[in-house]
Amino acid sequence: MFQPSDADIARLQAELEAAIRLHQQGNLDGAEEAYKRILDRAPSQPDALNLLGVVLAEKNRNDVAVDLINRAARLRPKDANIHNNLGRACVRARRFELAVDALEHAIGLSPNLVEAYGNLIQAHRSLGHMQEARHYIRALRNVKGGSITADYEEARLFSDLGQGEEARALLMRITKEQPQFGLAWQSLVKLSKVKPGDPVIDDLVSAIAKTPEPSANLKSMCYAAGKVFDDLGEYDRAWEFFTRAKRQEPSTYDHERTAAHFRNIAATCKPSFFEARRDFGVDSKRPLFIVGMPRSGTTLAEQILASHPDVYGGGELEYVAQLSSHLAEYVPSGKHPEALLHLGPNIVAAFAYRYLRKIGAINADTARFTDKMPHNFLSLGLLRLMFTNLQVVHCVRHPFDTCFSCYTHDFAQTHSYNRSLEGLASYYQLYRELMEHWQTCFGDRIHTLRYEKLLDNQEVQSRALLGFAGLNWTESVLDFSGTERRVSTPSGWQVRQPLFKSSAGRWRHYAKHLEPALSAIPQRLIP
Repeated sequence: MFQPSDADIARLQAELEAAIRLHQQGNLDGAEEAYKRILDRAPSQPDALNLLGVVLAEKNRNDVAVDLINRAARLRPKDANIHNNLGRACVRARRFELAVDALEHAIGLSPNLVEAYGNLIQAHRSLGHMQEARHYIRALRNVKGGSITADYEEARLFSDLGQGEEARALLMRITKEQPQFGLAWQSLVKLSKVKPGDPVIDDLVSAIAKTPEPSANLKSMCYAAGKVFDDLGEYDRAWEFFTRAKRQEPSTYDHERTAAHFRNIAATCKPSFFEARRDFGVDSKRPLFIVGMPRSGTTLAEQILASHPDVYGGGELEYVAQLSSHLAEYVPSGKHPEALLHLGPNIVAAFAYRYLRKIGAINADTARFTDKMPHNFLSLGLLRLMFTNLQVVHCVRHPFDTCFSCYTHDFAQTHSYNRSLEGLASYYQLYRELMEHWQTCFGDRIHTLRYEKLLDNQEVQSRALLGFAGLNWTESVLDFSGTERRVSTPSGWQVRQPLFKSSAGRWRHYAKHLEPALSAIPQRLIP
């Protein structure tokens, strides 16, 4: 067995320290290559595995990052920082249950690791575990240096639950005590529309002027400032801040790779594919999937449905993505979508029952349960195999409004297309083409809900939506803004307001900035 000499170990340590310096300088490509060179010579070096995983998570390659950091955690099981990094990578990858396990382990090893508490609270919030989130917020207040993070996480929890004044009080306190806490500013301005004379305006601009560039805090603060000046009608100034926010992190969107994946899905999941598997799946009518681009009205659609007594709004669940990512475990020949070709009826049924158990653990009482993960449109082929009574609500908004709204929001790293207008336009076109393919395959199993038509006539569109879902009409859905439920998406505060037609056509205020990128979207997709 090869035993490294003292000189080998010293050389490896020097290379690791050099790689870390590149990482700290923000040279992610250089750090990635340096960590890989170390692992070529020492495949089980836990620091290199851990830090390469951190780099890849920062570059939006989350699944690979989770695998690498998980290997490091197995090699160094008592290292709380590695378990925290694993949990954070799992949150980025929306693998929240695995995140909870890793982060609870990290806190068990290091009860004063503030960052792990924040990541754990976020994971529990994302799973809808409000009691657990509150527990760890209280626990964090007893950790040295944890009070600000606890205030911020409690404010986010209040915001999710529609308790705006409580959230505002905490966030105002944070921005006074730590004016460069970017996420606090971002959460604060989302609570309501900012009006002229609000002291938040000058305080935020002043804090931005004192924040170094590039930085994650500055990114969050610039998104916040963009929203503020949009509220004030100062659109050119708002655009300056939105574009400055985008400059704070590099674009990692690979259009060719994404387009190839979308084409592969359509080529695999043809009508003949489903006809040959018409006996697959279970006949449950409970799940109702809401899909579309982010900012297209998916949260609004779910809020309307959740206002019906026979519907539970499940929010953005990661269960379908988890099933898709596990396909290779059952069919070693490939991942989604190729693995679909090799699934047998028993595996498909097992997937369906697993999904039903998971949503049943959240709510087992209502006739319908909505799953509002917008990007489930990528997995409709698997869902059609799983559920013989598959029903999908497809939310569509004017392409320019959709892309503009996406651009002005700070989405998770998984939305790499949202780093530029060009990426947004190309991704939007791919998404619509794939939805046209699904419409060909599924026909009236897909109900298209157009945002602008909903604004024009809420009752007519709501009646059609309930009719599609097999639900009796109730006036309660017209008062959806009063429905009390947790909403953690960027539209949270908006769905607690009545419908206003002013939300349509907002892109026109920015028309000169949106050209020529959005002009690449085909005319046939524009109403």
